[in-house]
Parts: sequence; C-alpha cells; structure tokens
Amino acid sequence: MFKKKRNKFKVSGVFLIALIGVFLWALSLSPNDIVLFNYPVSADLNPSVNKIQAQRFFLPINPDRIILLVQAGEFIDNQVPFTPQAPLAEWHDPRQQDGCEEASVLMAIAWVRDEKLSAQIAKDEILAISDWELNKYQSYVDTSAADTLKRIVLGYFGHQNARAKTDVSITDIIDELNQGRVVLVPADGRKLGNPYFTSPGPARHMLLIRGYDLKTREFITNDPGTKRGAAYRYQEDILFNAVLDYPTGDHIPITEEKKAMIVIWK
Repeated sequence: MFKKKRNKFKVSGVFLIALIGVFLWALSLSPNDIVLFNYPVSADLNPSVNKIQAQRFFLPINPDRIILLVQAGEFIDNQVPFTPQAPLAEWHDPRQQDGCEEASVLMAIAWVRDEKLSAQIAKDEILAISDWELNKYQSYVDTSAADTLKRIVLGYFGHQNARAKTDVSITDIIDELNQGRVVLVPADGRKLGNPYFTSPGPARHMLLIRGYDLKTREFITNDPGTKRGAAYRYQEDILFNAVLDYPTGDHIPITEEKKAMIVIWK
C-alpha cells in the first residue's frame, strides 16, 4: 500500500514539473505570440461546425500574453458576399478606383442583411455612397477607420452594431472572427504583395477579413482591390504587417503608424 502511494506521488511530481515547464515556456513568448493547442474533436460535436471554439485565459504574470486553447474545428469562415470596388471593371472611374472603403463596408452590410450582391447592384451602391460622401463631406477619397465607421457604417447605412479599435493585434482580429463578426482593416496595399493588384499596389487600401485558417495560419479575406478577391488568403503575418490606418483626405501623408480595425456584427 505504501509503495503504491509513493508511486502516485512520484507521478504527480513529474506532472507538476511538466506543467511548470509549460508555463515557464509560455512566459518567454513575445506579447504578440499565439500558442495553439489542438484538442481532439468530441464525437458529439456537429461535424459541420467550422468555427474555432476558443477559451482564453491570461497568464498571471503578464496578462498581455494570451494562450488560445483550441477545442474544436480548424477554421473560421463567415460567408460574406463579395464585390470588387469596380464591379464592372470600370477602373477609370475615380469613385470606384478609390472605392475600397465603400466596397468593404457594402460587403459587410450585405452579410448583415443576408443580401446578395450582383455586379450592377454593387456598382450602383458604391457610386451612391461616394456621391453621398461628396455631398456631405466634400470628399469620398481615403477615409480612416474611425471616419469609415462614422461616415459609411453609421452615417450612410445607419448600422449600429459596429465599432472601431486601434492598437490591435493578430489575436484581437481572430477573437472577433471567432465571435461570428467580420473585420475591416485599413492597410498599405503595397505590403500585401497581391499578384492581382496593378503594380505596385495601392498605398491606402481597405479590405474585409471574413475568416481564419488554423492549419495554414492564413486570414481569409474579401479583398475588393481585385476581381479575384473573394475568399482571398493572406498569411497572417503578411496581412498584419500591412495593416496601417491612414488619415482621411486625398492621399494625405501618413505621419503616424497605427494599426486599426472596424468590427461589424449582426
């Protein structure tokens, strides 16, 4: 009997040492690191589930270091209707050439309302938004994340389930997607390296993030800058490094580097 208890204590000690080792390793990570632990998918789960069901907890010493415990699923994909910002390839029209913000919001609102987007409907709506902005604000060119929210999401569409956030991380974006929301991000399009952009790519660009693939660590986007932008995938580090808020106005110089996003939900 005494021998069995001693063996039990020995096993418990080994487990405790291993647990401490995992925590010490986690504490050595940089603030933006995401640690993904794969757990077996329960047989009781609906096989059609495709969202990452994640539980977040904070390490006691540094609450900025988050560990995501992935319990089921391999990817998130909120099915969002797609349109390029020039739905009929009329890139010569300056309203469509600068229509990435309008197109990104339009896609999100169509998703919220469970509506489809034909090329003609999308074009008419993008032009209507641009004309409305021109009449109200004397410009439709380049709106920051905060102004895109204020002017187009809240102002034009009157959709209240939305907010803007600055100083975002990869974890922040994934967390919003995991909650069934979509994310719009302003970016330096040249850093995205999209082969379908006209070289060198737009210096100021906005796109919609609809999902995330755990296995490949890719964001799934609807990128309005190309007709091939539906469910277009970017490696998470490439997209995140490109995220850059820009000031409202006609190509005003960017003097401060900020990462921002707009979150929209139903």
